[in-house]
Amino acid sequence: MDAVAQFGFPHEPLRMTKDLVIPGIAGPLTVRLYVPLQELARPAPALLYCHGGGFVAGGLDIYDTALGALANRAGCLIVSVAYRLAPEHPYPAANEDVWAALKWLSRTTEINADPRRIAVGGDSAGGLLAAWVAQKARSDGLPLRLQALLYPNLDATASSKSWHELGTGAYGLGRDEMLDWYGAYLPSGVDRTDPKVSPVYATDLAGSAPALIITAEFDPLRDEGNEYAAKLRAADVPVNHYCWPGMIHGLISLGGVLDAGGPFLDRVSNGLRSAFYG
Repeated sequence: MDAVAQFGFPHEPLRMTKDLVIPGIAGPLTVRLYVPLQELARPAPALLYCHGGGFVAGGLDIYDTALGALANRAGCLIVSVAYRLAPEHPYPAANEDVWAALKWLSRTTEINADPRRIAVGGDSAGGLLAAWVAQKARSDGLPLRLQALLYPNLDATASSKSWHELGTGAYGLGRDEMLDWYGAYLPSGVDRTDPKVSPVYATDLAGSAPALIITAEFDPLRDEGNEYAAKLRAADVPVNHYCWPGMIHGLISLGGVLDAGGPFLDRVSNGLRSAFYG
């Protein structure tokens, strides 16, 4: 992932980037705050972002330029959470950290975020965490403006048709590799169809936050993201879903070298702006 970061979006100036230490369930938790260059009316809308990395990799630094660019375009604060990684910290450690960060964001006065205008988002494995925390927020009565799920992992069984067709590794993500990561992340005996583990298996999605879901035509994760969009729609949840033709997994990480990178970032930022300011 460090190597892939060189293909990301170029650096953009921001008003501020700052690491903060917040209370976590297992101890102090680090988050990184991005404040866009433009002046924001306060309190300002905020996105809690969960990075990708197959639950075993990734981190704050790798997503720096992408989230800075997104903050500028969306006109919001972004808080990126350094959740604990497997295998040293298996499930439910990452879930606990993301939930702790969302609760902090909804209550803190430290960064002057608007508790009425909070969204959650993430890519790949972070998309799973964002989808799960959106489900929990609904159950716990914590209102969200949007869940932005970018080519998300949503099914820990990796059993979809697209996994079997595209998960050879030829498109940058192999099914055997993904199952190894799930094996590191999920302790033996955990039910992989539990919605807390695989959000796509949730049966009651009514009242969930509106969703922006972006999948990619040649991504092994395509079908589970498409299925989740259909399930949310069936539950009368507003969904903006786009399956990007010709694209592969990792758009936000490769955005600096792909023609789709700029339009991808614009689509995500426009979704956030609409949720926060529409």
